[in-house]
Amino acid sequence: MNNIAKNITATIIFDGSALNRDEKIGGNILSIKKLNVNGEIRSFLGKPAIRHYLFETLQHHKKWLPAPVALRGKGEQQTTQFDLTRADILSYPELDIFGYMFTIGGESSITRKAPLGITKAVSLYPYQGDMAFYANQDLVTRGRLQGMEINPNLYSKEEHTSFYKVSFSIDAQIIGTDVWLISEEPQIENDKLIVKLSNEDRKELEGRLIGENKWETSNGEVTWQQISNRKFKLMFKVNQKEKMKRIKALLESFKSGLYAQSSGEINTIIPLFLIAGAVKIPSPIFHPYIDIRKENNGWKVLGVADALRNSWLEKDEDKVIVYLQDCERLQIEESYKEKVEKSWDIFLKKIGLEENANE
Repeated sequence: MNNIAKNITATIIFDGSALNRDEKIGGNILSIKKLNVNGEIRSFLGKPAIRHYLFETLQHHKKWLPAPVALRGKGEQQTTQFDLTRADILSYPELDIFGYMFTIGGESSITRKAPLGITKAVSLYPYQGDMAFYANQDLVTRGRLQGMEINPNLYSKEEHTSFYKVSFSIDAQIIGTDVWLISEEPQIENDKLIVKLSNEDRKELEGRLIGENKWETSNGEVTWQQISNRKFKLMFKVNQKEKMKRIKALLESFKSGLYAQSSGEINTIIPLFLIAGAVKIPSPIFHPYIDIRKENNGWKVLGVADALRNSWLEKDEDKVIVYLQDCERLQIEESYKEKVEKSWDIFLKKIGLEENANE
């Protein structure tokens, strides 16, 4: 089996609530994020919210550490960014998967395109203007029992519960590799690799020299080469086992669900339906096809047949490398299951993830 991971896309449908809030309306109404979709008002959870929930899940499940941040720039141009003097894709999977930008001296920057693509999670049924009224009555009651003269804080929330659709795409060729352009050649001092990013910014890497211009760390290696009189290319490469673990951690999260809590309320981003496949380009090819329809005997998923005909899908012999997962609430036609891989473990093997790419 080819041990080079393939590009992957996945689309899920979940039953959840619009807890990704927007700006306040009228001072005390908490609104939800909304879009006009073909003449209907739909609620949605933005890409930053899905990214946050996914990383929270990976922190809990795989113990991914949050990368350190720093304030960069001056005055009104100051922004919070990931701190590349203390982090890189070798030591922090978050930077590898979600990308970053790090400005240097206000004139240049080191950027990484996220190999993980995420769409908005848009409701599949329109928002009907539901709103609920709330108050902090419990605390007010306690205060009154203590002799305090207080009144409740009253507020309202727009509310929407619906089926939502969200898609992910993984560029397996980008995951685990990164390139920086720097002005000075890295140096070795006190058994550390020293990378000078600017006059103010310096990075130290633990590890050991294993060849000419090649530095080994616990999760991979760093190499460098001169490309002009004043430019050096610094290349980071995560080892294959760690790369596979990261991709599998993402897929497990898509398949089993995300930990999502907002405004003190837990959300249920748990897939009732999942379609995942190996693709020639990392595009969310299933997303525009998949929809649902209510029938007499329940809900039915639409668009699977169209999705399976997309020419970007990779094949194993004559069979597309696709995995389908439904449930009693949200079903697909049994005939589609005969055209795809039924076993999750075998699907993982076919997309290039070894059995030992686990913990």
